[in-house]
Amino acid sequence: MDRTVVLVSVDGMRPDALRAAKTPCLDRLRERAAYTDRARTVMPSVTLPCHTSMLRGVDVTRHGITTNVFVPLARPVPSLFDLASRAGKRCGAFMNWGPLRDLYEPESVEAAYFIADSKTEAGDTSVARSAVAHHAERPFDFLFVYLGRTDSMGHDHGWMSAPYLDAIRHADACIAPLVEALDRKQRPWTMLVQSDHGGHDRSHGTEMDEDMTIPWMLVGDGVRPGELPDGVRIVDTAPTLAVLLGLTPAREWDGRPVAPALAD
Repeated sequence: MDRTVVLVSVDGMRPDALRAAKTPCLDRLRERAAYTDRARTVMPSVTLPCHTSMLRGVDVTRHGITTNVFVPLARPVPSLFDLASRAGKRCGAFMNWGPLRDLYEPESVEAAYFIADSKTEAGDTSVARSAVAHHAERPFDFLFVYLGRTDSMGHDHGWMSAPYLDAIRHADACIAPLVEALDRKQRPWTMLVQSDHGGHDRSHGTEMDEDMTIPWMLVGDGVRPGELPDGVRIVDTAPTLAVLLGLTPAREWDGRPVAPALAD
């Protein structure tokens, strides 16, 4: 039976912030998830380089994107979207930060949604609602959902501030109806919830643990629950999800499937 694999990226969400915020949906998911609060992102710990590593499975030294401005890769590396699309999988991308449009080739996504609002609750809500509506109409095989307000609140008010923690609470509220929609389709599903980087004060991008450490939580069909050993990296996301999609990870990728998270 086909499976839906979902990747939810909550921008700038630190693991200790996830623990501190009110997140009833993610708390329930964690109880049956393979998870770690000690996964590591890449340097510079900035949104576009980190998401490129997340979806293309290679470090910054390989893809060459060091700022939030995209530059074409001198030696192309397929993203998870590209790999899945070439295998006949239906892919969707829903986001509220424009530069993420370069995470995939245009032909690799059958449905895409973008709203230029990563500052308000309405922006994250709109992304999640659109993803739910499209999946209800016709299920995706691979679905990417990006919620950007957490990072904006970190920059505006500070990481671990009350508005920042409240943005995580709202992200949790956006994820809850997505989980409900997946259950309603009566189709096996697996979801990975993670962030791209953390943050400190009102910034990020350094090698500080506060910037480099991210949560990584995999739940659903095909997952072996439990706390994961150290060593999970953001470049492992693409190959892990590829395996769950029934695909062979791209030979160009540096990351490896997180084997302890995968059921036999």
